[in-house]
Amino acid sequence: MQSGTKTDDSKVGTTGSSGRDEFTSRMAAETEIPWAHFAEFVRQHTHDVRNALNSLDLEIAFLQELVAGKEGLAGIGRMRAQVRAFGGRMRSLSLLFQELQPNVASIAACELFLIWKEQQAGLPKPLTVEWVDKVGTEQVSADAGMMASVFRELLANAAAFSQGGTTTASARRTGGDVVFELREPKTAALDPSGWGTPLVTTRRGGCGLGLWSARRQLDANHARITQQYAPEENALITRVFLPVCQ
Repeated sequence: MQSGTKTDDSKVGTTGSSGRDEFTSRMAAETEIPWAHFAEFVRQHTHDVRNALNSLDLEIAFLQELVAGKEGLAGIGRMRAQVRAFGGRMRSLSLLFQELQPNVASIAACELFLIWKEQQAGLPKPLTVEWVDKVGTEQVSADAGMMASVFRELLANAAAFSQGGTTTASARRTGGDVVFELREPKTAALDPSGWGTPLVTTRRGGCGLGLWSARRQLDANHARITQQYAPEENALITRVFLPVCQ
C-alpha cells in the first residue's frame, strides 16, 4: 500500500467523465494492498476480536451468577451463545489465513474416498449424492485432514447451489493420478473460470474464501483442481487430481 501520496482535490469532479475515470484509476492504484499484508491484518484483527469476545464471555458468566430469574437467565444464555458463535466465526476466518503446514502421509485412495463420503453428513443443506468408487489399491500422498476440508467445501458448494437432481461423486485412476470427480446437474450454462478469487462471491453472506482456501490446501498437497461446465451433459464437473505414489 502506498503512503504519503497526495491527491489534488481541485481536479476532482471538475473534468467530466474522463476526469472521474482518471481519478478512479489513480485511487485504485494508490489503495492496492499486498496480499501478505492483508492476510497479516486479518490474522491480527481476528485475534484481537476473539480476545475481546473471550473477556465478554467471562463477564456474561459472572453476570449469570448474579441473576436469579428464569427470563434473565434465558436471555444471558442466548447472549453467551451468540458471543461464542461469533468467536467461532472469527477463529474460522483466522484459520483461513494461517500458513499451511500439511502433515502429508501415504494413504489408500479408497480410504480418502470414504473420508470424502463422510463429509456429506455434516452439510448445512441436504444433497443427494451417488457415490461411485472405481479405485483399486492405489496409494496417494496427502494430508487427510486438509483433503477432508477440501471435499467438504466442494460438497457444501454443490448443496448451496443445487438445482435439483442427483450429484455424482466418483474416484478412479487416470494415468499417474487418482481423480476425485464431482458432477453436478445444472439447468443453465455457467462459467467457473473466475471461481476461487478471494473476496469475490455470489453466495449471500459469503466472503469468497472457501474455494480459495480449498485451492491453497490442494497446492500444499501437490494436488490440482479443474472445474468446467459440460454443455452436452448440462453438468458442472469438478476434478481433483492426486498423483499416485510410485
